[in-house]
Amino acid sequence: MLLEKRMKEAIEKKADDINSFIWKGNKILDENKKYQQTETRLVDMDEKELNRCYKHCNTMLYNTNIQNPGRYGVLTIINDQRNRCGIELFLRYIEQEKNIARFTLRGMISDFLSNNKEAFKDTTPMIKDAFSSIPDEYERLSLHLLMDGCLDKLGALNKKHLTRTFILRQGIWLTAEESKEFIEYNEDGSLKDRLSLIRERFNLKDIEKLFINSRGLSYDQMRAMLNLKPYKKFMDLTTTQLKTLRNKVLFNLDDLIYKQISSWEIRMKQIERVAEHNKIELK
Repeated sequence: MLLEKRMKEAIEKKADDINSFIWKGNKILDENKKYQQTETRLVDMDEKELNRCYKHCNTMLYNTNIQNPGRYGVLTIINDQRNRCGIELFLRYIEQEKNIARFTLRGMISDFLSNNKEAFKDTTPMIKDAFSSIPDEYERLSLHLLMDGCLDKLGALNKKHLTRTFILRQGIWLTAEESKEFIEYNEDGSLKDRLSLIRERFNLKDIEKLFINSRGLSYDQMRAMLNLKPYKKFMDLTTTQLKTLRNKVLFNLDDLIYKQISSWEIRMKQIERVAEHNKIELK
């Protein structure tokens, strides 16, 4: 235990040493088609270089550019997409379980809000305020967003951050029923590798990585995600796509973005410590 404690203290001491703070440059493909990445110690940077790195961290976190938002902006986008998936799923629930058409529902909501103006003067009306005996997964969705959904105004899913690489990294875990579909034999009678069969079905390239993960997506869920098209309207997404996005993939993307935020914030604190040590003003 003492050795373990000392090792932990040594690691923490090294992590706290400003001489160990490294800034990694962009990855560049060299003549041998291998990626190389430059590394520079923060303590060796002059005022201009240190400020450039500090500004880059700030941009990565807080950039307000719509096309290239900072990590905090991406979190807002993810939450909005999750809500829009929920709204479309609620509309399908209302149509199937309550037999209420979308245009009829739009009128009902409009009348409800008109008759309860004072009640919602200082608060945002939620679905739970207007409906009873509905699944709790829909209760805290906005009534105003629901009205947009009734008129097909939810827009399209921006899958910029839902890259193919990210989706495949979720891993795959076949359901009991799906496992039966992947029982095939080689000519010698041996059982074919299931992961290889799955890769063939998905037509994956050799460089694309897919692995077994007990917390991963089912075959149907993975197929639904790989079939996502850029800027497809929420109304046109399949129910499997909507549920997989809302219940799993967007939460996993959330976790990834939070890790990225933590990483950039650590870099900023390191730059601030080096700037203080070297008496450099950060602008």
